[in-house]
Amino acid sequence: MSDQPEAASGAIEDVDSTPEIIVAPPHAASRARWAETVFFLVLMIYGVLALLAHRYAYFGWDVTLARGVQAVSLPGFDALMTAVSLLGNGWIACPVVIIIGLALIRTGLRAEGSVCMAGAAFGWLVNSLTKFLVGRQRPSDELVHIVKVYQSDSFPSGHVVFFVEFFGFLFFLAYVLLKPEPLRRASLILLGLLIVLVGVSRVYFGEHWPSEVAGAYLAGGIFLLLMIRVSRRITPERRNQ
Repeated sequence: MSDQPEAASGAIEDVDSTPEIIVAPPHAASRARWAETVFFLVLMIYGVLALLAHRYAYFGWDVTLARGVQAVSLPGFDALMTAVSLLGNGWIACPVVIIIGLALIRTGLRAEGSVCMAGAAFGWLVNSLTKFLVGRQRPSDELVHIVKVYQSDSFPSGHVVFFVEFFGFLFFLAYVLLKPEPLRRASLILLGLLIVLVGVSRVYFGEHWPSEVAGAYLAGGIFLLLMIRVSRRITPERRNQ
């Protein structure tokens, strides 16, 4: 009989462990509204650039900027670009999405975990269709250095779209939900760097023009906003039960 209260107490501690790092609902809602506003403004800027990139194969500044990025020779920079790019490859990205999604569900964030996995999968499908419809060719090796030749279409960059929608959604959750300042700050810095660096890596390896990377940030941002909206609609209903 004496073991039952201890077991019950342990169960209560497990249930209450997650709320300890989560802010109150009003603060979460306020942060979410601010984040959506920022994302919307960024989307407007990228939207204009994406429309121009759809019309022209590349711009003069595409070549100049790409050559500048490829000229970077800092120690460890090539290894960093390679590591970031690997996270976007399907054989790594798929398990990472599933593991993170299930981890969120296990900690009690069922809506967030489900949206995380479903959003990444749906974004990949739509991005593949967009590439097929646009049919834009990859950068030419006559203009920039090409590390690996791909036969697939180029607009928008699948790596960048995935990073923005997946790691961007994790960034959103960390910003909205996490309470401990050191953990929250470290999470935001790491996720933010991944989102920024993946765009640089696509240009560094000659797989995409900078304008194509910008268009991918736009596409990923659209999916990210949809994921945020769906998550915000589902989450209050679950928490009020």
